[in-house]
Amino acid sequence: MSILIVPKTLKYQMEGGLNIKVSDKCCLELKKKPIHLWEKQVGRFVAITGMRKEEGGTRQLISGCVLTDNNGNLKKFHPLLVVNDEWEEWAIEQKGMKVCDLYKAPYNFKRTGCCGCPFALDLQEQLETMEKYLPNQRKQAEFIWKPVYDEYRRLGYRLKKVEKIKLF
Repeated sequence: MSILIVPKTLKYQMEGGLNIKVSDKCCLELKKKPIHLWEKQVGRFVAITGMRKEEGGTRQLISGCVLTDNNGNLKKFHPLLVVNDEWEEWAIEQKGMKVCDLYKAPYNFKRTGCCGCPFALDLQEQLETMEKYLPNQRKQAEFIWKPVYDEYRRLGYRLKKVEKIKLF
């Protein structure tokens, strides 16, 4: 069962009459279903994730690092669930790990999920960074998510109310 957390500002969308709905279907189709397909293909019913509670959102609902099915079989493993930002930075430095350039200056993205995802808590900052350094990706995000962005801007939710965007 999927739990959908709807901010108070957007609850009216669940009451009908609006063509834009808050949904986790996008993540289901683009992330969860491919993982389940992989599990079936390789005969392993476990997904190891890099999710951390500190990132917020629905990750905070994860109840433990090890998740099992009703028979006690390992289903998912979230080894980084309890890792905080300070430890992550220490481990990267200590082990000399290569980090995607999008996490570094000048971009400084905190996450690299789907480009322009309306569920991003720092959506406005992401779009401003894309406008400056990745203008084509910004235009793509504006085009793909236009109805959602328009509604967010109308409400002043996650996006500034007034912003002129030139698409293609």
